Amino acid sequence: MHANTMKTLIIAVTAAMILASSFSTARCSRRRTAGGPVIKEVRVEGVTHFSEKKIKGLMRTKESKFLRTKRFRESMLESDLNSIVAFYERNGFLNAQAEIADLTYDDNRERVWVLVRVTEGAQTLVGSISLLGNNYIKDDVLGKSLTVKVGQPLNRLKVRDDKYSLYAVYADKGFVFASITHEIEGENGEATVRYIIEEGGPAAIGTVEVRGNNRVSKPLIRREVVLDPGDTFARKKVLESQQHLYDTGLFKDVEIEPSAEGADSGSVDLIVKVKERKMREVSFGLGYGTRDEARGTVGWHHRNLWNSGNQIELRTILASKQFDKGLTRKRGDMALTDRWLFGRRLVGAVALFIQESLEDYKQEEVEGEYTLLRIGADLSVKKELSRSTRLTFKYTHEIVDVSDPTWDVEDPEDLRISLDQEVNRSASVLIERDTRRPFFDPQGGSLTRWIARTSGGVFGGDNSYNKLTWSWARYLRFHGGSVIALSTRIGWAESFGKSSEEGVPEYERFFAGGSSTIRGYDEQEFGPGDFLGLVNIELRFPLFWKFVGVSFLDIGNAWPTIRDVRRSDFDLNVSPDEFQSRRDSDVKYSVGVGLGIQTPVGPARVDYGVRLKRSRLDSGSRESLGMFHITVGHAF
Repeated sequence: MHANTMKTLIIAVTAAMILASSFSTARCSRRRTAGGPVIKEVRVEGVTHFSEKKIKGLMRTKESKFLRTKRFRESMLESDLNSIVAFYERNGFLNAQAEIADLTYDDNRERVWVLVRVTEGAQTLVGSISLLGNNYIKDDVLGKSLTVKVGQPLNRLKVRDDKYSLYAVYADKGFVFASITHEIEGENGEATVRYIIEEGGPAAIGTVEVRGNNRVSKPLIRREVVLDPGDTFARKKVLESQQHLYDTGLFKDVEIEPSAEGADSGSVDLIVKVKERKMREVSFGLGYGTRDEARGTVGWHHRNLWNSGNQIELRTILASKQFDKGLTRKRGDMALTDRWLFGRRLVGAVALFIQESLEDYKQEEVEGEYTLLRIGADLSVKKELSRSTRLTFKYTHEIVDVSDPTWDVEDPEDLRISLDQEVNRSASVLIERDTRRPFFDPQGGSLTRWIARTSGGVFGGDNSYNKLTWSWARYLRFHGGSVIALSTRIGWAESFGKSSEEGVPEYERFFAGGSSTIRGYDEQEFGPGDFLGLVNIELRFPLFWKFVGVSFLDIGNAWPTIRDVRRSDFDLNVSPDEFQSRRDSDVKYSVGVGLGIQTPVGPARVDYGVRLKRSRLDSGSRESLGMFHITVGHAF
């Protein structure tokens, strides 16, 4: 009885396992086919003017490869056929067709072979382009706005876009009521494109009406609009006015629409529609980086103080480079900004600041730390020369106090830094041209800055020196969303007059090393110097989701003076012992890679820099290979 029971139980368990296996197999089979059959091959026939690879690149229906399984969806293939036809039409094949020639399945319909047939037809080229009806604006002026050229394949979309480009030329000249249509006639593979223009007459501005404002007064809005009643309408000035309104920081949305109600009288009214931002804003921030380690910020911002359009901002920063030493940087700022200084389009600002920081000091045999307290005020005036170019004049009055040095010296006069309170007065000029886009994560454009500063001399104060810095960065986007970023920075400083012997103050000289200069080295490891030279090259490329990768090369140093730069400093093949003997003056090279994740203010990055020159330590071993750097935002 017991044996029969065990036998029955074994049979039952075996049967259950077989049924469960069959059920699991069925479920897996259904799961495999639920997303459609696997695409084994995609072929395109009938292609002669382009490569099959080019046409397949337009398709989302792709064949499976190693570690990449692609499943077939007929709706996606139909969309691919439309994409192929659109591509041919853009290249002048006006009668091109694409169809499914064959779908071959295996017996279980788990795999499919796709064949697409393309009928290209004849290619149509642009034989001639004519402008009809234009009297006020000549052909050569209008022709500069056309992207369709004689001899190129006919692209109907470009012809349509060029029609709007022609209208933009007329709108900039005040012909807001101009009407432009187009005709295309084709014969024997050659097309004639005609643009028929009805110019009308130039329109004058009638009224300017402001809508949507609540807390911002209409006069504040109206002064940013560069068109007045009676002026000739110009689309370019409408766009300029819109940008001026955005620049105030008061609005999250701005629209300026011309109204055609006055068409009979030859005038056009402007309707300015705005959506205001919050006028008051409190901000908090916590971060960690190689330069400051832990960092916290608190800020308060009022964008429309006393309904005057003036702005005030308060900001506090607390940071610690070394946790065992408590806060190593404390800073407070207050800035008041007037965008219409003296009733003109000038941006004036008054800024007050106070900062206390723990700084490193290194000069010959003396090394240590000291506390640097800086209290001062800036007065600045900025003029926008164009949408991308700005000129700024600034005057700074500053009290500097150096205290609590961690070293002892017999003669403090030998130091490049005064262990006492000093007053510095300086004036500077900044010329900046910024065509980067977008701002936080540039994909193109460039940034050039010239800063010339003179301290002391006619301005008085305890230190007299001149300081000039130049920086240039260029961003080049190419296939796949990758960006090559190039940067060069050069700095020069020299004392004069009563400071000729003491030199430029320590805290105003140049340093190199760290996350934004030469990675693989500590922050400000090299310097101080009166001459700085840096070159940075980065390749930034997308990985997946919001992650980005970086590879980079950093080159540079901070020399005591420009006269200390020697050709031999640039040698890359230097023995560790030789490099140790001239480490301060030698050019530093580092290469590395980084990983970042995109945030609203640019990528948060971790970079690892490898030193290509390494000196020999006193123990006989070579210094470390490199180091990590943590930052928010790009190095430049």
